[in-house]
Amino acid sequence: MWIHYTIYSFTVLATLSIALLVIVTQFDKWLNYRERNWAFQLKQDSNKALSPLKISAYERLFIMLERIAPQALVLRYNNKAMNAGSLQVELIKAIREEFEHNVSLQMYVSAECWDKIKRAKEETTELIKVASMKVRPDSSTLELSKVILALDMEVGNHSINEAIRAIRLEMDKYF
Repeated sequence: MWIHYTIYSFTVLATLSIALLVIVTQFDKWLNYRERNWAFQLKQDSNKALSPLKISAYERLFIMLERIAPQALVLRYNNKAMNAGSLQVELIKAIREEFEHNVSLQMYVSAECWDKIKRAKEETTELIKVASMKVRPDSSTLELSKVILALDMEVGNHSINEAIRAIRLEMDKYF
């Protein structure tokens, strides 16, 4: 009788242990599901809040790239009262200010996209410096403008177009 009672107790204990293990496992699965669901919901809410900000950032980056394009710069800053040296300084200053004004937008784009935007800024600055070396500092702004535009046509400042393409690709991926 004692052995029979011990075996029965052991069986009941084993069955309860298995049932408890199943309950704990199912509860753990349920908790994991709830946690993933909560994280997904939080991410969706965050994306909803960030979407307008990202779109605005993409727009501002487009505008910045268009504003630092050599053609746009030359048209905007070509002042007949200045000489070529002054124009060079103004153009490089304008590029730097545009970039610094929009530097915070890098948090809304990928690192790869931001690198292309930086490269566009650097190559445009370099193009202006190279063009400035081809004219005397006291030359007219018209002469420097012609050299800048000719050099831009010759070498083709592709980095601005690459940066714009990178922004468009990123927008297509998210929107």
